[in-house]
Amino acid sequence: MLNIDRYHATMGAAAYKEVTRLRGGALSEAEATFYVTQRKLPYAPCLGHERLLRSLLDFRLDRPRLRFLEQDRGGLALYAKAVEDINFAGLVRAVRPGTIMFANQPFADITGAFGLTQAQEIKFEHAFDLPMTTASIAVQLRMAAGHRWLSDFSLRRNGDIERAVEVATYAFIGGFNDTSNMEAAHRLDIPAVGTAAHYWQQSYVEFMDDAEIEPRTNRPKHFEQVAFERWLDANPQGTTLLLDTIDVHMGAVHAALAATSTEARRRAFKGFRVDSGDLARLGRWCLRFFEANGLKGLMPVLTGDLDAESVREIVAEFPEAAGFGIGTKLSGEVPRIAGVIFKECLIAGRPTLKASNTPEKSTLPGRLQVFRGVDAGGRYIGDVTGLDEEDIEIPGAVAVQRLIVPFWERGRHEAIPSIHKQRAFVEEQLARFPDIARYPHTLSDRLRSLRDELTARMREDDSGWQDVLHVPESLLEALPRKAIT
Repeated sequence: MLNIDRYHATMGAAAYKEVTRLRGGALSEAEATFYVTQRKLPYAPCLGHERLLRSLLDFRLDRPRLRFLEQDRGGLALYAKAVEDINFAGLVRAVRPGTIMFANQPFADITGAFGLTQAQEIKFEHAFDLPMTTASIAVQLRMAAGHRWLSDFSLRRNGDIERAVEVATYAFIGGFNDTSNMEAAHRLDIPAVGTAAHYWQQSYVEFMDDAEIEPRTNRPKHFEQVAFERWLDANPQGTTLLLDTIDVHMGAVHAALAATSTEARRRAFKGFRVDSGDLARLGRWCLRFFEANGLKGLMPVLTGDLDAESVREIVAEFPEAAGFGIGTKLSGEVPRIAGVIFKECLIAGRPTLKASNTPEKSTLPGRLQVFRGVDAGGRYIGDVTGLDEEDIEIPGAVAVQRLIVPFWERGRHEAIPSIHKQRAFVEEQLARFPDIARYPHTLSDRLRSLRDELTARMREDDSGWQDVLHVPESLLEALPRKAIT
């Protein structure tokens, strides 16, 4: 599959031409290393390794796609010839699946011949971006909800079933308990849950005109009471009633009338769901109302465009909330994505970087490693991003872990743990960060010096360009001072 940008094909074609030769060989064959990180999430479990494997194993291009490259007017025929019979044979290192990483820390890298290796960029970005984004949101929701139940209700917002299954997967690893997505529940072997939709009650409007009689009052039943009775009868093993189709307070009244009409219906009524309005206030009112009418031990489930902050506020105001259904804010209206990037850090054995005018877009040089300090109690106390050959000491640490390890080499790869093991690993790590929002993660002195020295050298100007080019005085201030002295 042509999972590349046009610029990957263009650079690949250029790298195979003689004009791109480096000292000692063609650029296409020069060994290059690119590191992978995310820059927009404060922290996230590193997930997506199995997606990366699938894309690396699917490197070969079929004849129609090769012909498409050969016929390109921009001169991609040479690149097509170069990749026609080649499988990627480089080295990939990565952190363990589920490892919690922080913004701008490298979590993977890839080393191989430049011509092919640079074309792997999109595979890494596609592999990790959705999983890390989803898992990060799930972790934040889990921390906000505490011990309370979290359900993935995002199926309708995911665009297609394959994406929906993946969202359910990474939400589960990040701490969710179950999903409404039946296909995901089947594939992942996790519980499937769901309540009735509002249109269950709407479908009983005929009882507005042809009402049943409530024997305890000898008055006509409201159609919503009839709908609730039918739902309880259909789900005798236990179910949840959705209260806000008309009005939450009256929904609670009709639910109580339905549930107390027979002993079987009382046993079937296990919980209630509120999907609109002031969820904490309404949830608390309903719970108290049901308890006053002998309906105790019900599970209040709250839904309705919830995110981590709104869950945190509800928990503070209504700690009796039993669980939350998260839909739109899990995968649709996402405040920020991981923003996975792929940047060159070594070429032909020499460190390299992008020294950007925007500091946060500057990159790191050299073969990188992340070192994580662990204290005597097993708690994480700080991370240092440094060079792979360094021996890093972290104050207070009795052990220092090296997080980036070999993952793929010449088609052989490490096994991917099950989603249940990845979930357990994420949960274990969260317990070991004393304060994850303020966890220290820095650069080693040696890496910082290499970055700063290389940046300064790249910006040096001794080419005598002033003898060739003219810069109007009004534009001089934009040049580095060294360039105009």
